[in-house]
Amino acid sequence: MRRIYLNVAVFLLAVIIGTALVILIPQLYKSSLNGTAVYAMALQALLIVIFGYIATHALESLVIAYGKGKQRMDERSLAKVARVLGYIVIVFILLVMFQVNLTGLLIGAGFLGIVVGLAAQSTLGNLFSGISMMAAKPFAEGDRITFTTWQYGMMPPSYSHHAMFPGFSGVIDTIGLMYTKIKLDDGPVTFVPNAIINQAVVMNYSISNSKDVVVRVELVKKQFKSFSEEVMKRIRADKKLERLIGDKVDIRITDINLSNYGVAVRVTVPVSQEDFVSKRLPDLILGVAGRFQS
Repeated sequence: MRRIYLNVAVFLLAVIIGTALVILIPQLYKSSLNGTAVYAMALQALLIVIFGYIATHALESLVIAYGKGKQRMDERSLAKVARVLGYIVIVFILLVMFQVNLTGLLIGAGFLGIVVGLAAQSTLGNLFSGISMMAAKPFAEGDRITFTTWQYGMMPPSYSHHAMFPGFSGVIDTIGLMYTKIKLDDGPVTFVPNAIINQAVVMNYSISNSKDVVVRVELVKKQFKSFSEEVMKRIRADKKLERLIGDKVDIRITDINLSNYGVAVRVTVPVSQEDFVSKRLPDLILGVAGRFQS
């Protein structure tokens, strides 16, 4: 907190002192149409650059200091944005001081912006999406997420017969201004354009306390009750599974055909133990199902 106050003080002092000196310089030089006006303007420009840089650096440090106290804030990237905005303000002030025709400049810049915007639409979309995600912060570095989007289609399996969404799951490595770096569960490190992930449906498991693990099997008819009892018996016999799952077990019939039942075993576990349960539970369920099928 002390560092935040210090950066605020440096920023305010740089703005106040810099503004005061820039205003006083012409009076000290008794600016007129003689040669001293040139030196006054040069000194003003130098002071604007120096104090503007100090204020920008203080603002950047302020963002970093403030972000360190926020668990889900990407302070480094936001600090870069603050630095760029600070430099833009400095340039704008210099243009005004040297009486540059901003109207014509803005019209030309507007036309150029349209051309560049059309040519670099995807790039600018990624940039603004990156800034938007840093502000909204739907996820942070180290979070485990699943995101689904129509741009990256996946073919869901025909078995088992249940609703699925084409999702990509992994751990967030880095959130940049243009791309988000994700280590996928079943793939390599992947760079996803921010414009894509910004409009995707994102499920963030790291801010959830629990997650469901589902195992599906098929049984011959009239075996459901015995199967359910045996599954619960095996879970209670596994002390670690019983401690993690407790009574959060849901066994139900999902679909029926002429000869078989489709059965889903759903358990709710802490997010931190999902990997363990996802490996242990299928072995247990398949062992019970194999006994009945044989």
